[in-house]
Amino acid sequence: MIYIGCSGFSYGDWRGTFYPSSVDSSQMITYYERFFNVVEINYTFYSMPHPYTFESFLRKTKRLRFAVKVNRVFTHERNYGEQEKRRFLEGIKPLLSEEERFITLLFQFPQSFHYTEENVTFLERLSDDFRGLSRVVEFRSRSWARAEVYELVESLGFSLVNVDAPKIKGLFIGPWKSVGPINYVRLHGRNAQKWHNHKEAYERYDYLYSEEELKSLKEKIERIHEGKETYVFFNNHYRGKGALNALQLKSLFGEEVKIPKGLRATFSERLWE
Repeated sequence: MIYIGCSGFSYGDWRGTFYPSSVDSSQMITYYERFFNVVEINYTFYSMPHPYTFESFLRKTKRLRFAVKVNRVFTHERNYGEQEKRRFLEGIKPLLSEEERFITLLFQFPQSFHYTEENVTFLERLSDDFRGLSRVVEFRSRSWARAEVYELVESLGFSLVNVDAPKIKGLFIGPWKSVGPINYVRLHGRNAQKWHNHKEAYERYDYLYSEEELKSLKEKIERIHEGKETYVFFNNHYRGKGALNALQLKSLFGEEVKIPKGLRATFSERLWE
């Protein structure tokens, strides 16, 4: 009941590392499924989903299960109405129609979204508007790290995302507590230098976890497991580092894994046998 995968799969810079250099974009998800049985869909944060895309995902895969990051209009802009909600849900309707392939909706808030009465009210609104669907919430502001918030999250039907990220002042890390119906873990890497000071967004996630770091994360995941379905997604995606770490963590949990040749060749100095 511990499922490990990646935050996104359609990265061009994964060609030559995780993916063969010749792989066509349309076949990436089919190749991804050879190694993982869960994936987090992130493009839906930047643009509204279209049913055709999810029909294609489902048609090209056999067992892959999907978590979907909600559009930024719901978490960063926070100015959505009934039209935006309907458009988003229509876009992922093919996935929702195949209940066994749908994991959850991910609501990831920015660090500027602090623990205030107004923002609690907004969470309550989201809970009502997406009632009946599995949903998880990720806070970036450390102001949410308090017991009453965990009680609130559970009462509203969310599960709390446990986060690994750089130890930067004000950033929510952990809290490594099991809150809600499922466990959901996002691992962003620990590139403190580039978290705020970067030219390109990918630089923030340019990080490769070491063996010792992965072993420590494994212990934390086992501690919160509590028999619940537990989903772990690596978001340190630059050049396929997240895919490599995900495979390594699967191996630490006793799964037999095969690491693609490109990943071995690129990061051989950081691999362990």
